[in-house]
Amino acid sequence: IAHEALHTFGASDKYDPSTLMPAFPDGYAAPDQQPTLPQAQAELMAGRIPVKPTEARIPASLGQTVIGRRTAEEINWVRK
Repeated sequence: IAHEALHTFGASDKYDPSTLMPAFPDGYAAPDQQPTLPQAQAELMAGRIPVKPTEARIPASLGQTVIGRRTAEEINWVRK
Protein backbone atom coordinates (compact mmCIF):
# COMPACT_ATOMS: atom_id res chain seq x y z
CA ILE A 1 0.00 0.00 0.00
CA ALA A 2 2.84 2.42 0.85
CA HIS A 3 4.44 1.81 -2.57
CA GLU A 4 1.21 2.53 -4.42
CA ALA A 5 0.45 5.57 -2.25
CA LEU A 6 3.81 7.14 -3.14
CA HIS A 7 2.86 7.00 -6.82
CA THR A 8 0.12 9.54 -6.04
CA PHE A 9 2.84 11.92 -4.80
CA GLY A 10 4.97 11.51 -7.92
CA ALA A 11 7.27 8.58 -7.11
CA SER A 12 8.23 6.31 -9.99
CA ASP A 13 8.94 2.59 -9.94
CA LYS A 14 12.59 1.68 -9.35
CA TYR A 15 12.58 -1.84 -10.78
CA ASP A 16 12.83 -3.51 -14.18
CA PRO A 17 9.25 -4.45 -15.12
CA SER A 18 10.38 -7.48 -17.14
CA THR A 19 12.38 -9.09 -14.30
CA LEU A 20 11.01 -7.28 -11.21
CA MET A 21 14.65 -6.78 -10.14
CA PRO A 22 15.52 -3.48 -8.44
CA ALA A 23 17.20 -1.06 -10.85
CA PHE A 24 20.67 0.08 -9.87
CA PRO A 25 21.35 2.60 -8.37
CA ASP A 26 17.96 4.17 -7.61
CA GLY A 27 16.28 0.87 -6.71
CA TYR A 28 18.90 -0.05 -4.11
CA ALA A 29 18.52 0.98 -0.47
CA ALA A 30 22.31 1.38 -0.12
CA PRO A 31 23.77 1.81 -3.63
CA ASP A 32 27.18 2.90 -2.27
CA GLN A 33 27.54 -0.20 -0.08
CA GLN A 34 30.62 -2.36 -0.79
CA PRO A 35 30.15 -5.04 -1.83
CA THR A 36 26.91 -3.94 -3.43
CA LEU A 37 25.19 -7.29 -2.83
CA PRO A 38 23.53 -8.56 -0.79
CA GLN A 39 21.51 -5.57 0.35
CA ALA A 40 19.84 -5.67 3.78
CA GLN A 41 16.85 -3.50 2.90
CA ALA A 42 14.61 -2.65 -0.04
CA GLU A 43 14.07 0.76 -1.58
CA LEU A 44 10.30 1.17 -1.23
CA MET A 45 9.66 1.92 -4.91
CA ALA A 46 11.79 -1.08 -5.99
CA GLY A 47 9.77 -3.40 -3.78
CA ARG A 48 12.41 -6.08 -3.31
CA ILE A 49 15.73 -6.60 -1.56
CA PRO A 50 18.47 -7.47 -4.09
CA VAL A 51 20.52 -10.35 -2.71
CA LYS A 52 22.26 -11.69 -5.85
CA PRO A 53 22.61 -10.31 -9.39
CA THR A 54 19.51 -12.21 -10.49
CA GLU A 55 17.71 -12.72 -7.17
CA ALA A 56 15.69 -10.39 -4.96
CA ARG A 57 13.29 -11.08 -2.11
CA ILE A 58 10.18 -9.29 -0.89
CA PRO A 59 10.78 -7.55 2.46
CA ALA A 60 8.94 -9.03 5.42
CA SER A 61 7.77 -5.62 6.64
CA LEU A 62 8.09 -1.87 6.11
CA GLY A 63 10.87 -2.06 8.69
CA GLN A 64 13.02 -3.59 5.95
CA THR A 65 12.42 -0.71 3.53
CA VAL A 66 13.78 2.78 3.01
CA ILE A 67 12.89 5.69 0.79
CA GLY A 68 15.94 6.33 -1.37
CA ARG A 69 17.33 9.69 -2.44
CA ARG A 70 15.68 9.70 -5.91
CA THR A 71 12.26 8.77 -4.52
CA ALA A 72 12.61 11.44 -1.81
CA GLU A 73 13.34 14.00 -4.55
CA GLU A 74 10.33 12.88 -6.60
CA ILE A 75 7.94 13.31 -3.67
CA ASN A 76 9.59 16.61 -2.66
CA TRP A 77 10.97 15.41 0.69
CA VAL A 78 14.43 16.69 -0.32
CA ARG A 79 15.66 19.15 -2.90
CA LYS A 80 17.18 17.96 -6.17
